Amino acid sequence: MLSRPALYWAVAAAFWLRLAILTVLTPKRFDAEGMWEGAHAYLTEPSHMYDAAAAYIARFHIIAPPGGLNEFVSPPPLAALAAPVALLPKAVAVQVWTCIDTAAVVLALVLLYRLLAIHHPLARPAFWLVAAYFPPLFADVVAGQRGGILLLGAMASISLEASRPALAGALGGLAAALKYYPAAMVIGARPDHRVRYAVGLSAVLVLVTVASFIPLGLGGAIFYFQHVLLPSLASHNPDCAYDSVRTLFMRTIGGEQYAQPSSSGYVLVTSPLHQPALALALSYMSAIAFAAAAAWAAWRSGWNPAYGMSIGFSLGALIPNEVWPYQWLPLLPIVLLLVVRGIERRRFGTLAVLGTLLFGFYRTPCDLIFPNLWTLSAIGIFVLGVWENRLFRSSEAGSAGAVGPA
Repeated sequence: MLSRPALYWAVAAAFWLRLAILTVLTPKRFDAEGMWEGAHAYLTEPSHMYDAAAAYIARFHIIAPPGGLNEFVSPPPLAALAAPVALLPKAVAVQVWTCIDTAAVVLALVLLYRLLAIHHPLARPAFWLVAAYFPPLFADVVAGQRGGILLLGAMASISLEASRPALAGALGGLAAALKYYPAAMVIGARPDHRVRYAVGLSAVLVLVTVASFIPLGLGGAIFYFQHVLLPSLASHNPDCAYDSVRTLFMRTIGGEQYAQPSSSGYVLVTSPLHQPALALALSYMSAIAFAAAAAWAAWRSGWNPAYGMSIGFSLGALIPNEVWPYQWLPLLPIVLLLVVRGIERRRFGTLAVLGTLLFGFYRTPCDLIFPNLWTLSAIGIFVLGVWENRLFRSSEAGSAGAVGPA
């Protein structure tokens, strides 16, 4: 029974059905509501759309909880993207946006599935099973976030890198205008395509960003950078749902407090170690080490674009200062690459380690004794992906897709 693909297809279908049912039954999508508020303000009063967020940050020195205009700190390209949906009533728009993001997730996975050209009968259902299980994907969809749009842009960029690198870069630039981290995919582009890819990405990123700021006016743009963007980067929220690499170091050796659920509400937990300077230095050093490791792994793979660009895309989960559960979604492509190639190459040890690391995401961060277990699991997945670069080495640097076995 365990060797029959039908079993795994059935389990994958059950996980996808679970995701659909829980998404439909979720009564509120605070992230989508906040996005609607930002997009609506962008259409009606763009020069003052960030006033509420700036006032909240100035008062509390953290980003507001999702759901209102005071939490909208994203740059204008996101508001411009959601502007058509903002023309609808809020309750309707939230559901429409959730459907759009979910469709983008599915389409992105279809692109990656086709790019991998999977032949192993067990690897095919395993791809969809792991994708449906991956808790950050569920967190993105159920919150009404825009991770699916970013994932679709990244997968479309990877798919076109071999044949049309400039267009692939342009798609990467569109994604990077919403969140900066897709720009790291340039790490994995092939050397003979990298310049065209980087030019396309940079041109579209700058063009879209500048154009989206025009409705704000010069004063509104300056206000955003001075009173929203820079202060938000310094926001250190004690919420246990934040579990970035920076919070891992700051909570363990930096003495930074974090809120942990208890029977009577929330309690603030503090480590006995108080070395904030060392913790901050380690967080910056780790970001440099992750970027260097991604570049090294892409080179060691023979500049396999699907692998190298996916490992670059995954940096979007490891480098930001504060990471919500849905923001670990950039790890999904490298996870799926490891699952498929691990099954095809019969790398049972790799699959066992990966399965253990994925189990670390099983419960939400606030349900764990230490919320940064997600961080440790994510670092482990990234390190495993870097270490297993030999699974993706191409016999020819210019082979189409360059994801097949050497």
